[in-house]
Amino acid sequence: MESVNALTALVAGALSFLSPCVLPIVPAYLGRLAALSADASRLRHALLFTVGFSVIFIALGISAGYVGGATGRLLPLLQIPVGVGVAAGGLHLAGLLRIPAIDRMRAPTPIDRGGYLGSVLLGAAFAIAWTPCIGVVLGAILGIAAAGSNPVGAALLLALYSLGLALPFLLVAAVADHSPVALQRLLSRLRGGSRLAGIVGGLLVVLIGVLIATGGLSVLSRVLPGLPAL
Repeated sequence: MESVNALTALVAGALSFLSPCVLPIVPAYLGRLAALSADASRLRHALLFTVGFSVIFIALGISAGYVGGATGRLLPLLQIPVGVGVAAGGLHLAGLLRIPAIDRMRAPTPIDRGGYLGSVLLGAAFAIAWTPCIGVVLGAILGIAAAGSNPVGAALLLALYSLGLALPFLLVAAVADHSPVALQRLLSRLRGGSRLAGIVGGLLVVLIGVLIATGGLSVLSRVLPGLPAL
């Protein structure tokens, strides 16, 4: 695989934010960030929050890249079951197939430490605790990263996924700092598009699963510009 679609990773991150199991808990995280920030800007602490989950996701991407490199000869044997699994997760996300195990999530680990470090740790806890939820889309991106067998390229890919997830978090934090009323309006509009995001994200994941299973991931690099040498 010569390149991986950068826009796909960005869109996947944004769709993860809009997923039905992430968007509803955003106000709770904003409240926790407000408690950690005391009188400081929530946006500043939201930025550190995104750093926390980005570190976890990028570490997963690097691991996937190494695993792909170490099992290079086995990838042709693994691509069908992995692709089928990814596609099944996409059907679940789109609401066309129910997989109860994916719906089981555990609450984020409580973070007692305040200040900037507390915000970073909260972001890391979010990444770990909510993986069963966002894992459908995240797993598809990790599958692409593993197929690339390039840890550096995989890290860049997961950094783009993290950016796609981070930008909406930063947007709602900035609005929360400006006006609580505007925040409620924004969240209401986002909830209105949550179901559509689930369908679009699910179909995107199904497509990635099919490409993994058929060995056709290079199609992504021909559709839109991607990351070279991944």
